[in-house]
Order: sequence, then structure tokens, then C-alpha cells
Amino acid sequence: MKNNTIKLSLLSAAVLVALQSQSAFAQEEVVEQEEVVEQVKKKQKVETITITSQKRIERLIDVPISVTNVGHEELKQRGVKKLQDVSEIAPNISMTGGKNFNAKITIRGVGANSRNIGFDSRVGVYIDGVYLGQSPAVNQGLVDLERVEVLRGPQGTLFGKNTIAGAINLISQEPTDEFEGSVNINAGSNNLREYNLKLNLPLSDTTAAKVFLNKSEEDGYMKNTYLNTKPGGQDSLAGRVNLISELSDNLRLSFSGDYSKQDLTAFSDMGMTPIFGGTGHPFDGMLEAIYGDVLGGTADSKYENYQDRDVFEDITIWGSSLTLDYDMDNDFAFKSITAYRDTNIDTAIDSDHSYVDWLHTPYTDAYQQTSQEFQLISPDGRDFKYILGAYLFSLDSTTVRAAIGGPEIAWAGIDPSSPVVSIDGKVDTSSYALFSNGSYDLSEDLVLGFGVRYSSETKAVDWSIDGDNSGGFKMGTAHLVDERTDTHLSPSLNINYSLSENSQTYARVSTGFKSGGYNLDFVSNEVIEDGIDFDKETVTSYELGYKAELMDYSLRLNASLFYAAYEDYQVNQYIELVGGTTALSITNAAEVLTQGFELEVDYQMTDNFNISGSLGLLDATFDSFIGGGANGSDASGNQLPNAPKVAASLSLQYYQEVAALSSSIMYRVDYNYTGEQYFLVNNDDGYTVPSTGETVDFDKAESFSMVNARISLLTDSGDWEVSLWGRNLTDSDHLTNSFKEFFGGIIGAYAKPRTYGIEAKFNF
Repeated sequence: MKNNTIKLSLLSAAVLVALQSQSAFAQEEVVEQEEVVEQVKKKQKVETITITSQKRIERLIDVPISVTNVGHEELKQRGVKKLQDVSEIAPNISMTGGKNFNAKITIRGVGANSRNIGFDSRVGVYIDGVYLGQSPAVNQGLVDLERVEVLRGPQGTLFGKNTIAGAINLISQEPTDEFEGSVNINAGSNNLREYNLKLNLPLSDTTAAKVFLNKSEEDGYMKNTYLNTKPGGQDSLAGRVNLISELSDNLRLSFSGDYSKQDLTAFSDMGMTPIFGGTGHPFDGMLEAIYGDVLGGTADSKYENYQDRDVFEDITIWGSSLTLDYDMDNDFAFKSITAYRDTNIDTAIDSDHSYVDWLHTPYTDAYQQTSQEFQLISPDGRDFKYILGAYLFSLDSTTVRAAIGGPEIAWAGIDPSSPVVSIDGKVDTSSYALFSNGSYDLSEDLVLGFGVRYSSETKAVDWSIDGDNSGGFKMGTAHLVDERTDTHLSPSLNINYSLSENSQTYARVSTGFKSGGYNLDFVSNEVIEDGIDFDKETVTSYELGYKAELMDYSLRLNASLFYAAYEDYQVNQYIELVGGTTALSITNAAEVLTQGFELEVDYQMTDNFNISGSLGLLDATFDSFIGGGANGSDASGNQLPNAPKVAASLSLQYYQEVAALSSSIMYRVDYNYTGEQYFLVNNDDGYTVPSTGETVDFDKAESFSMVNARISLLTDSGDWEVSLWGRNLTDSDHLTNSFKEFFGGIIGAYAKPRTYGIEAKFNF
């Protein structure tokens, strides 16, 4: 009832404020801007990109931020299906695959997953200005989008929800005033079957809607030889409705609603060692004597395991938003965004990663969030332009988790009739922020930009853990009721200098923060005694950039140098306990430094041949993290997890006209290179099993390359198109994840093997 009241009151406030505005909706100015852009496009070979990352229609080269823009056509040409695929395009961004439960997005070496309801992510993902929420909700299907904008560095003065590392902005295609639609069918390896339907429905002279439905099924690409199953598959259903209505000359309403249901047999991390890491632990010897080899995986294949349980994920996500836009008589604009999001996930992990029914851990997490954002936007065409914003955010998070022992755990002196560990708790988060950003034209060529954000975030926690039945694993027992509030003032300043009409340089200093929280996971008594709360972190970021469209608009360049210093950086990691087992810990590292270089190039060599590419150089390290490594070792100087020093991409695209078929053929190849990286704070180069002397993959991933390709036959009329596609054509089997599980065994996961298929689209 409380949530419904909040939602209704926020919605009512938005509508009342909007209806009280005595303004006229100045459509003429927007139309004039779009006409100017179209005129420019006709005179060039590389399309001039316009984006709205700063809440205005601007040329990409005029925006003093490191931004990657991926438009609708490029998304289609690359065959991009999910948010994770964008990491192959933008420099210095990565996203872990496999389980959505703990999906992690990293920008410039900095990121986090939110598998813990007391721990927030660092990269914000937004769709049409609405924050999507925690890790289970972010790996969205990228369908019916106008473009994707990836903004690197702190962006708290541009978006309602605070984002300390960067933001990914998903912008939907708006409905039009014509009836049209399309049917898309995609079939491929692993018995992939994907169908989607898109309809654009003009409902009246002033109202139009767009409806999108998607159904996707795919078999798994791994093999569980114990259960004779194929993990790695998925079955999902998704739908989205967008509606736009010009209610009057001065009032524009946008409504969107979406729903998705995903049932996954997740990409299962495999046990690479005996349950206890082959350390000679008595239980390893005892279990091997009874059951034989207790490896969770197999040395014969990176895609086979031997477990009594498959990992599953059942995720339900839905939400809606209402946006009201106005232009006042004095040319000011007002925007209100009211939104509600709901995410639920059920998952269970085989914690021993073996065929022995030793331990599994089910999780049920739920997130319900309400947000309200107001923006006042000053007129364009003036020397002084600015945006004033206010943001209200409420998030109710709940978790129910347990470690459930099977009959064999009785060998450890633990009662299998009761949970080994049980967790039940909630965190209620409420925050508000006031933010502003703007610019002042000092001269025709020199622009001064500014921004400031004041944030206040309160987290109230009521959480219990019962580890009395955990025996020698020494899991904690506690009941925590607490509340903490973090506030922060985050200013930014930039200067933009125009070298010519089509080339700009900029310098930017920005700051940000991430609120503190609580380590509400499987923790030990030792962790509880040290305190399960952690402090906020802050960042100061410096950036120099150059953007240009050269050679008669045939070449576009975006380059940036950056340096960022994070204070009290929050680190979520497995720590080793006495006896070789592990527990989850969140602590504040003293300082993290991340610095590097980014380059994006787009060259239209001929009318039919395009070359594009990117380069990311990165040095992201723990400048000071005393006692942060395994067994309390000093992690200072270690490389941040998921922060490769080098990442590069190269894309070739060619169109060939086929006059006899009134069609053309598009050939496209995308190459991606990722340098070596670590997955854990300790920066190990592998793990040697003490009992055998065998070295297994652990922590460090070697460099790898991947190639994707697509060939499309496109009719000149646009009625239909058909494509042959392939991903990971080199069949790279590089390591994608590695860590020590609860018992101390080494766990690993590898890239999805080569896939291929055929896709057809029919427009009407």
C-alpha cells in the first residue's frame, strides 16, 4: 500500500505541475533543427551524429564528454541483440556474460555487480531516461532502439540516478504517424529460434503507438554428463509498448511499458579442482575414497561438467514510465519523468560443482523502485544555456538465501536436515538529488561548461544470517537493524575550444560518489566482527579530448586521454578463511587510479566501403590496498579485475549493388582484440593443485581475439532482407570468469563457442 501511495502521489505531482504550466509547445524549433541536420547530412559522406546525452540535440563532436554512439542502422548491421554486445564496440567497456544474476559492466576498469542487495553498481543503464536498476535487470535485449549512447566517466550532473563510472543510455524509436510493421525470424546453431513482431499504429491525428513482441529460445552449448543435460540455454518472452500523444499545442505525453520473462539454464561455472581445491583437506580424501574422482568439471573439455544440479535463473522484469514535455512562452522547456520498475530473480547454484550432493545455494531477490525526475531546460540559441534538475528515488530490496546441504554434508558434522546457512533481509533505499549542468559561450570558439550535483541517500537495513549449523565453515550468525545516510556535492567543469567548424578540443574535470552500504551475503563471524557496513567512495576525473569530422566529411575521429583517482574504493571479493574455505567481503580500498587513452575512427573510404575501429589503452590499479589480497596480503599495485590494458576493434563493411535483383548485398566483418586481464584482486597467474601438481586456469585470462561476420541481401524497395551471420567465428575458448568457491575449489568459465544462423525480416 505504501508503494502504491508513493507511485500515485509522484504521478499526480508530475501531472499537476505540467498542467499548471502556461506555455506553448514550440515544435517549430525542433523541426528547424532537424531540417538543418538533414541538410548537413546531404553534403557529407560520414553521417553527422546528433545525440541527446546532455538533454539537447547536439552534434557528437560538440559534446565535451567521451561518448560512443551506436545508431539503429549500425546495431542492425552488427547483429547486436543484447547490451553485452555493445562492449565489443565501445573502447574501454566490458560486460561479463553468463549469469545475469551478477552481471557486471565495467567502464575504464571500474565497475561492479550488485549480486548483493546492499551493494550498488557503478555504471548506470537507462532506457529513455529511466534507470533500469540492479544487475539482474541490465542485460536488456536491444530491440527497437534509435541508438545507444555510452558515456564514460562520472555523469551525475546529466542523469537523475548517480553514476560514478559512466552511463549507458538506450533511446527507443518513437512511433510515427504511418501504419507500418515488420516480422523478424532468426534461426541458428544450438537450435536458436527467435521471432519478433513490430507494429506502428497511428491512433489519431495526434496519437501513435508502437508495439514490439519477442520470443526467443535456444538450447544450451554445454554438456552436463552426469545429468545428460545441456546448460547454457534460454527461453524468453518480452514485450514493449510506446505511446506518444500531442495532447495540445503545448503538451506532449510519452508513455512506455515493458515486460520480460527469462528462463535460463545459465552459463555454468565449472569446478576445475576437487571440492576443497585439492589441498589435501581430509574431506577431499574421504569423498574421493567413497565416490572416486570428485572433480566438478573435466579435463577433457572446457564445455563439460559433471554436476548433480544445473544452474537456473528465472527472471521477471517489468516497468512503466510517463514523460511529459512542455515549452513555455519564454522558450523554456519543462520535462517530468515518472517511472516504476520491478525485478524478481530466482536462481540456485551448485556450490560444490560436483556430482556429490554436498551443497547448493538458492537465491530469491526482488527489487521494486519508483523514481520521479523534473527538468527545467533553458532556451537554445543563447550564450548561456543550462538545465536544472530534481530527482527522487525509492528502492525496496528483499533477499532470501540459503546454503542447503545434501546427505553427504553430514560427513562434515553438519545436520543436513537444516540449512547450513540461511539469510533473510531487506534494504529500503531513499534518495534525492538536485543537479544542474550548462554552458556559457565566452566567444564564438570558446565555451565554458559547468555542472553540480547534490545527493543524499539513506539506506535502512533489517537483515539476519543464521550460520549456527555451518560447523567448521564458521559462517556468521547475526541480526542487523541499522540506517546510514551519505551526502555529497559533486561539481564538474569543462572548456570546449573550436579549432574549426568541424573540429573541437575539450578539457573536463568531473567528480562523483557512490554511497556506502552493507555486505548482506554469506559472511563469516570474522567479517561480522569487523563490521559489515562500508563507507562511500568518491572520484575526481580528468579528461582531454579531440573530436573532428575531416576530409570533406569522410573521416570522423574521437580521441580522449583520461585520469581518475578513486578514494575509499569499494571492493567486493572472496576472501580465504582458515582451512581453505572462502567468504564474501566488501571493504574500502584506500585509492584506485585509472588512466588511459581512447580512440574511435570512422572512415567512409568510398560510397560503398566503410572502415571503423577503436582502441582502448588502460592502466587501472589499486594504488593503495594494504591487506586487501588473499590471506591479508598487500594488494597495492595490483591490476583491477576486468580491466585489460589493451582492447581494440576493427570493422569492414561493403555494399555491392545487384541490379538484376533490384537489391544490394552488404558484407560486414567485425574483429575484436582484448588483452590479458585478471578477474580477482589478488592477480594470480593460475592455481597449482597441491595434491597433483597440476596447474589449472585461475584468475588470469590470456589475450584473445574474436571475429563476427554478417552477409545481408537487401531489397531496394525495403520490403525484405535476409542475412547469414556468425559470431566468434574463430571459436575462441578464452577464460571469461574465475574464482574460488565457498569450499575453496577453483571455478572457471569459458567463452560461448562459435554460433551461426540465418535471419530474415519482412517489412509492411
